[in-house]
Amino acid sequence: MVELKENLSEITDSNLVYLLEKKEDLDKLLELKLDKSILSKILEIIKKWENKVINFFIWNSNFENIYIMYFNKSWKSTLIEFLWENFPKLPEKLTLLSNNNDNLIDIINSCLLSRYKFGQYKTEKKEDIIFILSTKDTKKLIQDRLNTIENIILARDLWETPACDLTPENFTKIVKNTEFKNTKVKVLTPKDIEEKWLWLIYAVWKWSSNKPYMVILERIVDKKFPTYWLVWKWIVFDTGWLDIKSSDWMYPMKDDMCWAWTVFCTMKELDKKDLKINIVACLCLAENSVSWDSYRPSDIIKSYSWKTVNITNTDAEGRLVLADWVSYVSKNYKLDTIMTVATLTWVALFALGFRYAWIMWTDRFIIDILLSFSKTDFEKYCELPFDNYYVEKCKSEIADLDNWSKWIYTWSTMWWAFIYNFIENGEKFVHLDIAWVANNSFEPYGLYSKSTTWFWVDSLSKLFLSL
Repeated sequence: MVELKENLSEITDSNLVYLLEKKEDLDKLLELKLDKSILSKILEIIKKWENKVINFFIWNSNFENIYIMYFNKSWKSTLIEFLWENFPKLPEKLTLLSNNNDNLIDIINSCLLSRYKFGQYKTEKKEDIIFILSTKDTKKLIQDRLNTIENIILARDLWETPACDLTPENFTKIVKNTEFKNTKVKVLTPKDIEEKWLWLIYAVWKWSSNKPYMVILERIVDKKFPTYWLVWKWIVFDTGWLDIKSSDWMYPMKDDMCWAWTVFCTMKELDKKDLKINIVACLCLAENSVSWDSYRPSDIIKSYSWKTVNITNTDAEGRLVLADWVSYVSKNYKLDTIMTVATLTWVALFALGFRYAWIMWTDRFIIDILLSFSKTDFEKYCELPFDNYYVEKCKSEIADLDNWSKWIYTWSTMWWAFIYNFIENGEKFVHLDIAWVANNSFEPYGLYSKSTTWFWVDSLSKLFLSL
């Protein structure tokens, strides 16, 4: 629960958290009438120039404790690093008070996002009770950020929901039941997918008990504006089919649905924003359970574009889904740029770890914006090289294309190169691989807890708002 308050006197049974950077910041605490001994200890901390959190028991009708977060800008850590390290250690009932408006959003982000926990399946649920001190000048700023955080947390919650409850049909219902103001929702049923000859998608899901759905979200502002198409796949659980994953890699495979939720929540975030572009998002929702008649390595399948694909690895299913959708939207819509986002490659982990997403492009303008964001924003991107060599290496000896090229060891690049073969009309193209930044299974850092993150909601929203 999060509430905005204008006065400390309106709050009861809470703990006050106050960011302090200099002696003059103490003036904001005058109405609390703190004991002189407390003020003396706070001044001692300031004199030492050491980043530190210290709490004092002040027990009055409003607050039980006050937590002073002293941050010295000359210290090695950033403010975000300092806040995320300490906010998760604080109790459930908190009141946030910033020393100035410049730090306000960092404090709110750090508190609400670094403390995220997924508890929907626990019998005993605990909820934070957070109050934020606002003024007439900051109320809109805070509310806008809280709306974004709400979408970020929704993405995390849906991401953590297991595949047994979150089937393609259930996902479709959630999207259809969302109250959009400016976004139209279109749904392609399993029958539509078959009748439109989306054969690669059909092969991926054909023998699963849970049938697939395709959901299109259209945010058309003005047909005179450029149109950006976002294409994503969403696999409920990625077993790998006959090229089945090892036990170590099998458990986290519900994460293969993560980026569809990210895109859905990004579209929710942009629904009421003032845009100067058109955005259309396409969600391919499917399941790949091993069955008695799964598609096999060595099968050759015709795509929507009529190019044939030699299946060299059944675990390379994501690019098949994306390939059909890219050729479908390229053929049926007038587009300026197609953007694909995926958790396509586990090998990205060994190059970039858990903190950077890699990007490839034929749209230099978009890439430069994302790289510029990386210099100051928490979400980080790294550009990988790409040229026609990789596109040519996707060609097959017995079909038009192989879906997995074993001996071209630049696997991350090759996944993107395969999809590039399905661009129909020469649209500019950007691909982002968020495989490991999306599922931070190593350690909490910054605004990210361990496990699911909200990578992409913020940076893509900022990207589209800046165009």
